[in-house]
Amino acid sequence: MDGPVVGSVTDTELHFDSDASKVEVGYCVDGDLTRKNCTTTFHGFTEDYNDTYFFRLECPNGLKFSFTKRVNITIQPGLPPPRLTSAAQVSEGGQVRLLCSVPVPCPILPPSLTWLPRDTSMQEDTQTQQSMDGQVTMTSTLTFVASARHHNQSISCSVSYPLTGGGSTRPSATNQTLNVLYAPRFTVATLSTSGPVSEGRTVAFTCLSDANPPVSLYTWYRADSGQLTKMGEGDMLARQVSRTDGGMYLCEAQSQRGSQRSRLVFLDVSTSAGSSLIPYTICGVVLLLFILTVAVDVYKYQGLSRRLKQIELKGEHAYADLRIGSVASDYDQLQLRQPKTMPPPEVSNYENLQKSPISAIKHS
Repeated sequence: MDGPVVGSVTDTELHFDSDASKVEVGYCVDGDLTRKNCTTTFHGFTEDYNDTYFFRLECPNGLKFSFTKRVNITIQPGLPPPRLTSAAQVSEGGQVRLLCSVPVPCPILPPSLTWLPRDTSMQEDTQTQQSMDGQVTMTSTLTFVASARHHNQSISCSVSYPLTGGGSTRPSATNQTLNVLYAPRFTVATLSTSGPVSEGRTVAFTCLSDANPPVSLYTWYRADSGQLTKMGEGDMLARQVSRTDGGMYLCEAQSQRGSQRSRLVFLDVSTSAGSSLIPYTICGVVLLLFILTVAVDVYKYQGLSRRLKQIELKGEHAYADLRIGSVASDYDQLQLRQPKTMPPPEVSNYENLQKSPISAIKHS
């Protein structure tokens, strides 16, 4: 008979001949032969056992029979990754169903399927089915309600197969990125200035929003006493403001899925054209006063220095004239007084004394 023999019911091990060499492989007949089920499980199969197999029946009463239908068995280094299917895109609020399918080569040792990331709002359901050709497939279904937070989220399904000797194979995973359609959300309006702005200056109005598909139109409105007045279009709008432009503003984001308006923002336009320049003006005035003060002090110092030099020069000339005049006048006075002679006081007094007694005698 052609090919190796695939075993007998009474044997505990499979015996077959290949290239005149005897090889033994552990196996177990799982099927019920009385119901024509010859399912057999091989243990510890390696690449050396790649070949074509058929089943041979040997009964204790001497009945022997070899089945002509053959099976090709080929060992692979690893099983293929799971097959993950889902809808191409889903709308927010719709139900999402992800199917993860893997083959089950050995029903008594079923694989393990795992979904990541874990989410308590998602429901899992796993079933095993057998096709018409006898192939067994395990399918896990993940069901949840789509929301905007699921957009662009990667969901993976991994499988690992148990080994007869214990443990399991390395997990093999397949990823699926979700595409969720949702209306604009988180719409925010901002201004390029956070405080008062003077007339004539340019203010940038910016509108941001998150949507899938992206926002197709941004519209700006001015709110006056509950009435909205359209101001312009675009995610960014530049405007040269005047006093009448002060007030409340908002933007609206529109897409194919819907629209959303932002909160109000306040534009404060200052009535004083130079209000924003006040600090610089004060600094300029103080600097100018300082410069003027220094200049005046320098001018005064230079004037005082010139006056002191003039006084010093005048003082030297006056002192010289005074010295010359004083010496000359004293000398002249001494020369003029020299010819006038005065009798010595001793002589005059003596003569008077000599004459006084005679005169007194005569009178007596």
